[in-house]
Amino acid sequence: MFLVRRICKVERKDSWQVAKLLEIICQAYEEETGRSKATVYIAGAGTPASEIAVFADWEQKSIEANRSPNVPERVHRANVELFSLVKSYEIEFFEVATSEKIQERTG
Repeated sequence: MFLVRRICKVERKDSWQVAKLLEIICQAYEEETGRSKATVYIAGAGTPASEIAVFADWEQKSIEANRSPNVPERVHRANVELFSLVKSYEIEFFEVATSEKIQERTG
């Protein structure tokens, strides 16, 4: 199991619009590809943070390349606006330390 996190660093004025776009993107993947439910959240717009960022996290069983034919059309459209609003964009991958994996790797 893996946790995937999209990170969009933004200006404060754009934080809620970026959150809206990430929600649209995540819902498209959930509905059209069966991806698990994502959580979209904001740091720094109304809470203390070193910079303003909007995140989307979800879990998936494996990490594979996302080929263009598998990308929903709604994602293509939302990404056009999203990328015009973000200062930087990153994606992070984490392996979830499930009880089974811990036991398997530590004995």
